[in-house]
Amino acid sequence: MELLGEQLIKNHTLALFELIKNSYDADASKVDLTLIGIDSPVGEIEIEDDGLGMDLETVSDVWMEPADGHKGESREKGVRTPKGRLPVGEKGVGRFAVHRLGSQIEMVTRVKGKPEVYVKIDWTELDRHKYLDQAFFKIQERDPEVFLDRACGTRITISGLKQKWKRGDIRKLYRSILGMSSGKVGGTGAKGFEVNFVLDPDKSWLEGMFDPQTAYDQSMFRFEFQMTDEGIKYRYVFKPLDAMKKEYPQLIAEREVEVERSMSEFFLKERPVGEGWNKRKARAHRPKLGRDDLGIGPLEGRIIGFDLDREVKDRYLKDEMSGLSEFLKDQGGIRVFRDGLRVYNYGEPGDDWLGLDHRRIQRPTGKLSNQLMLGEVHLNLEHSVGLREKTNREGFIESEAYYELQYAVICLLSEFEAERNKDKKALRSVLALPPGSAAKDVRKKRTTEELIKDLKKAVLEKKLDSEIGMLVDQVSKSYSETRDVLLTSAGAGLGLVTVFHELERGVRSLHDAIVAGQELPKLKERSKGLISLLRGAMYMVSKGRMEKIPASKLVAFASATQELRFQYHNIRFLNGFENLPDQDFDIRGVRRMLTATLVNLIDNAIYWSSQTESKQPTIWVGPSHDLDGPSIVVADNGPGFIDHAEDVVQPFFSRKSEGMGVGLYYCDMIMKSHEGRLGFPERFGLDIPRVCEGAIVAMIFKGDDDAA
Repeated sequence: MELLGEQLIKNHTLALFELIKNSYDADASKVDLTLIGIDSPVGEIEIEDDGLGMDLETVSDVWMEPADGHKGESREKGVRTPKGRLPVGEKGVGRFAVHRLGSQIEMVTRVKGKPEVYVKIDWTELDRHKYLDQAFFKIQERDPEVFLDRACGTRITISGLKQKWKRGDIRKLYRSILGMSSGKVGGTGAKGFEVNFVLDPDKSWLEGMFDPQTAYDQSMFRFEFQMTDEGIKYRYVFKPLDAMKKEYPQLIAEREVEVERSMSEFFLKERPVGEGWNKRKARAHRPKLGRDDLGIGPLEGRIIGFDLDREVKDRYLKDEMSGLSEFLKDQGGIRVFRDGLRVYNYGEPGDDWLGLDHRRIQRPTGKLSNQLMLGEVHLNLEHSVGLREKTNREGFIESEAYYELQYAVICLLSEFEAERNKDKKALRSVLALPPGSAAKDVRKKRTTEELIKDLKKAVLEKKLDSEIGMLVDQVSKSYSETRDVLLTSAGAGLGLVTVFHELERGVRSLHDAIVAGQELPKLKERSKGLISLLRGAMYMVSKGRMEKIPASKLVAFASATQELRFQYHNIRFLNGFENLPDQDFDIRGVRRMLTATLVNLIDNAIYWSSQTESKQPTIWVGPSHDLDGPSIVVADNGPGFIDHAEDVVQPFFSRKSEGMGVGLYYCDMIMKSHEGRLGFPERFGLDIPRVCEGAIVAMIFKGDDDAA
């Protein structure tokens, strides 16, 4: 038992946590953890609770029996304590924790209405025996001596400590104990369960500690969430530092948003396996979170985020910044709680269970690392039956349920990052201004084309045309050529990814149909579908020259590349140009760039419209002359945009868990290179089918004679 205690329990913090969990299972309301003379050779650790206690039979037949699984059996049967708790223990090895801490153990326990039970174990005397059944010690019943005033409870005193405790150890232990049941970012913790930490004598070792409440007060990004079978719900708050609001009273203000969505990618896309996030398959059915399906149960919790870039750190007081940085280094990450009690080792330093630091390396400006946030996820013990703890108490067994839990948390975190990135971007633009700047000082970000025009104008006004005019012209020409080459390649590449994916699937499907002996007419139909797909793709690899193109023709070829996807996702595609031929118009531009743009917009519409359950996914692509130029409009019946237009066209902005966030950015760039723009109009005033009540995106072209 001593060997098991040493090797199963990783460290002293986990050992104490196991004993505190035992108090929780014993229906205790309060646990007092007292460290007595902890820095001396005769130091002791005392854990006392006001729980149900144990009688003589329980101590001898259960507490002293290795791997007795009565708690796990009670949980499986749904047997609850008088306070309504399910036991969190299940394997019967948590009690070995006492042997991890010290060589002498003294226990006094009492059940209401029964005598006290006294146990003393000295392993320095017993370790000369090889087998447990050879090691004897006394278990004694006696009249109450400890639990005189209280009816019941348990006190364990551990001496002969196996670790030398120092000031730093005590401070770290204190933080860990605080986070065992109460959470660290405002969580409710285990209902009706309190852990008190006492240092006797008080050496002032805990003074000046940076506590979780202080961290919460200094966080600028706050995210509370729930995930149930109905979908996700969250509340996001941006709370800038007081120093920022004082410096920029007209420009920096708090922002709060509440979002509720039944259509979340977690419920519609399978978790990534092997091929990665971009090739996730659609789920065969909308999963349930509870015991009869995924086995993880509903999730709720809170994440708070920080910005430690130089411009922000300067707004903190020096002592505050030092304490916060150190606290995040030691405590940062997302922890897991079940029925209010923490599940180790999630959120401990070095345990990156969600792979957040790797995500941060891939996208340093858009993703959060462990040391930029504090978070907690709360699970329900009754419904998270698929999550079973490892025997060594270092997290859950890596089962299918565990991977689904990881996936769910990443999907929720992506929503938080999307909201945070909006405020962080806006904050950067303001902090670049002198303090006291007003709204009129913030100019809309100008495009590179506009900046080059301003440059040429300044050269002429300053009469520098003869000196540097030719150089500026070369800058302008080189920019245009480079831009067109890059946009052509990048835009076509984004579109061709979906084409080749559908081609692979179409070829496999045709092969399987031939092997299965499908009738000839259907084989011909499948073959023609592949030909149509490739003909459409040719538009994205055509020569990059300016030409006049009918908008209807552009739509026909772009939609041809997606026909197989429409069939696969059961999408109803409506070509508005077929019903409104008199509204067709000519476009002057680079065919492959514009085709790639339209394909990307249709690709987005396919993704979001397929995230519907009660209605058939529908996409409409048609003409409009109701905007500030002739337009190709793409509309769907998905959930629609919840972000502003200026946000969704920013590079690397995405609400997909691992989306790159470059698709709409490239589409906008390509439209601007054609002197047009990407628009996100309201449906009112546009002639769009009523069924398409989701997102609306328009390729708006220049309305003069040169462009049409």
